[in-house]
Amino acid sequence: MHNPYETPRSDVQQNEALPVRPVRGILIGLLMDLGGSILAVTAITFAYAIYIGTQGASASEIEGALTSTDPTSALGAMHTLAGLGMSYLAGFYCLRISRGTNLRYPLVLAAIVLVLTIGAGVAWNLMDLLTLLGLSALTVGATLLGGAMALRGRS
Repeated sequence: MHNPYETPRSDVQQNEALPVRPVRGILIGLLMDLGGSILAVTAITFAYAIYIGTQGASASEIEGALTSTDPTSALGAMHTLAGLGMSYLAGFYCLRISRGTNLRYPLVLAAIVLVLTIGAGVAWNLMDLLTLLGLSALTVGATLLGGAMALRGRS
């Protein structure tokens, strides 16, 4: 007779024969990084607009705060941290989903994001080139750090 309160039996050993899925890992990482960053920045901007509106800021002051792309402002710092967090998670899950054994797939993901962000930043003239390159380098580092943490968790 089966006891319903008994701990279920399971195979807790890692199956090393699972196939490597680099394209899936990179695409999901790309969606997480870009899509997650857009959603996080939108939510932060919305919350910030409400906050400064409740502090008595006029509509023109709110508009000025939201249209500023200065990464050293409070809003810019929050956007940068949100983007770096999403890049970290993207690198982590890219490696986990792709079942990679080194940082090759997070590096490919970081290179794709680097090209897209620098291209968009230059095309839309969002900020000066040196700042854009510095933030892009931080993004690459966050993506690789996420991948490294995924590798570390496997051992």
